[in-house]
Amino acid sequence: MEDRSRVTLSIAIVLAGIILAIAVGSLITEAETDQAKGTVIDYGDRDTLWTEAEISEYGTTLELLEYACVSNSLTLTLSEDGSVSELGGVGNADGSEWGLWVIYPGSIEWVQLDAPYTQDPSEFTITSWSYVAEGEEPTVAVDYSGNPIYGYQQKLRVVSLSPSITEILGSIKAENIIVGVDSYSDHPQFVVDAARSGEIATVGTYTSPSFELIMGTNPDVVFADSSQRSHSIMTEQLRSSGVDAVLLYPGEDLESIMDNIFIVGTVINYELAAEEVIDETYEVIDTLAGHVFTPEAGGKVDLMISLEPDISPWVSGSGTYLSSIAGLFNSTNVFSEWGGWVHVTSDRIPYANPDMIIIVTSEYSATQAEYDYLYANLPAQWKDTDAWRNGEVYVICESAADMVQRFGPRTAQVAELVAMILHPNAFDIDVPKIIGDGYEQYLNYSSYMGYY
Repeated sequence: MEDRSRVTLSIAIVLAGIILAIAVGSLITEAETDQAKGTVIDYGDRDTLWTEAEISEYGTTLELLEYACVSNSLTLTLSEDGSVSELGGVGNADGSEWGLWVIYPGSIEWVQLDAPYTQDPSEFTITSWSYVAEGEEPTVAVDYSGNPIYGYQQKLRVVSLSPSITEILGSIKAENIIVGVDSYSDHPQFVVDAARSGEIATVGTYTSPSFELIMGTNPDVVFADSSQRSHSIMTEQLRSSGVDAVLLYPGEDLESIMDNIFIVGTVINYELAAEEVIDETYEVIDTLAGHVFTPEAGGKVDLMISLEPDISPWVSGSGTYLSSIAGLFNSTNVFSEWGGWVHVTSDRIPYANPDMIIIVTSEYSATQAEYDYLYANLPAQWKDTDAWRNGEVYVICESAADMVQRFGPRTAQVAELVAMILHPNAFDIDVPKIIGDGYEQYLNYSSYMGYY
């Protein structure tokens, strides 16, 4: 078996979001919420148009919108009550309508304002004229610290402080502008080779980035992960030193992950490449869902996800990446009454009685012998479940375990692995009970995305 220290490291990284437990407000200071110099026109589905503008020259939000329309040769029609009824050839229809949405300084939450649009635009961190349906919100426009994501100059020297962010940069084909990564970034291979040769600097670990090493790369922008307290602190320190730093959102669900890809692409002006990754991800997930929600696939699965095969393990509750992805494919998390990763006592496992168990671990290798050993030596409480009695215990290990714990652009690949484990009858493939380094051979729908 692999050295158990790998398990400890893996678990420590995954559990960082639990230990963090920081309120959003504590990440935002006035110094981090400089006024955005412009406004957004948002057509929905992350199709946005940013217009640079000197905010102080416009007394009302409507004047700012009129300037944006003139600058981009867009039509603008107002209704009798002063609200926007048509913008850029798109009129209110089918339950969607134009509205003025704003984010106040010290917040990351959208607030919709009513017409007439006489508000002073300088009162807000950012304004967005958004075409959204009832119950929906505009496209993300600020990072997790409340800083606008628009208006950056071209970035040619980029530092990533997490493996997930490094993968995002790789997926949008921005490898050539990466000058620094954390020591855990081992994907894509280009980054590994460049770090080994010294072309890309290592700027500390994922949990402990080094200010001196980061500054030594002379970065144009640094991308940080809000699930790490040290990253939030580093973001403030870098900005205080005149370096642009962007704090991405916790990757707790599909939408926040796609938002992070959008943010990275927007900041470094790789918007089209980011849009391609996002569209491909949704396309794969829609295809998988079409296979899963059929009579042949079977019914809903009661699922337990664990980080190790211990008697009292850490299990996935609601609001975690894997639970969110599994929830897309007709499954119920048996520990969803708790949020985050939860350390459960042994008696809770037979009480929850899952139909299926997925174990994510770096302690085992993907061999039948190791799986047989794990399965036979599970604690008695695990064996008192339908999952164990019916042989529905799956293990994700080696590089596959790394992938399913990273909230990045390989979400479609993670989704395909999870979907085929949950509903093997829906896919024309023999699903092994243990999956590791060779996970790519089982991917039929997401393999073309090429983020390896």
